[in-house]
Amino acid sequence: MRTIEQLISASRRSTGNLDFSDNAGVGDEEFLQALNDAQEEIHALINVMFPTILMASKQVDVQANVEAYSIPADCYMGTRLDFVEYAPSGLAQDYYPIRKGATKDRINGQAGNPAFYIRQGSNILLQPPPQNGGKIRLTYQRTIPVLDKRRATVASATVSGNSIVSLFMDTSTEFDPEALAEQNFLTIIDKNGVVKMRYIPVDSINGGTGEVTVGAGFTFEDGETISTGDYAVRGKYSSTHSQLPDICEKYLIEYCNMRIFVRDSSTDQAEVAALMAKIEATLKQAFAEPDNDPDRIPILDPSYLGYEL
Repeated sequence: MRTIEQLISASRRSTGNLDFSDNAGVGDEEFLQALNDAQEEIHALINVMFPTILMASKQVDVQANVEAYSIPADCYMGTRLDFVEYAPSGLAQDYYPIRKGATKDRINGQAGNPAFYIRQGSNILLQPPPQNGGKIRLTYQRTIPVLDKRRATVASATVSGNSIVSLFMDTSTEFDPEALAEQNFLTIIDKNGVVKMRYIPVDSINGGTGEVTVGAGFTFEDGETISTGDYAVRGKYSSTHSQLPDICEKYLIEYCNMRIFVRDSSTDQAEVAALMAKIEATLKQAFAEPDNDPDRIPILDPSYLGYEL
């Protein structure tokens, strides 16, 4: 999919809003809000009707006698957990699924091999608590990054362990410190919009030197990194590229067009609304059968696979 800047330009051409300034015309922020609203609409539709399309999995280390583990931060709405597996050895061949249980079934006795889990806010509680280490593998519907424009280019970054020691933005290129600090968080991406580090808390940004003061106590996840030449966008989890399938691009643009026409009280809005309905119907049909391989009948008796709960 094209960058957010290119989508804004496409919508400007479609709606006749090519001329604008700080005091006149429709600014980029309005187009950006409309495109994010469009992404949220179609993302919700996909996750409700075709939840397997935007799935992700994460492995989490398990400690002996510790029952509580966090649900991944990018889990959609913080709730769309599909299933949980546990491997006492941590090896791939030893994973087995554990079922979801109720709070009233919580086990407060001796540790063992987890047979079920309980949802508790943003955590799951393994029941019984594991007597050994190992790993859990969480499969869930993932959220996708909010759309934003490039706000700065990374000039230099120093990290130690999983902490940011120093972070400077390049003041000689496009640099918008006010917008970047607006949401108190920023995300680092590469030129293709791939998220390289997220949830970076921002205490302040020096517009003269480009220094970013990162909030105390921040630690980034294993595998995350920052390199000179990367880009900064505002928000906890953002990107310049939508992670929706490319087929959704037309919907994003037409939704944005409709919002701008409504703002301008244009008579074209009815035609755009009809076009959007047609596009949405096409998307539903396209996503209805993501592949031709028929679903198997669910296995309700895990002993069939050679293990016991």
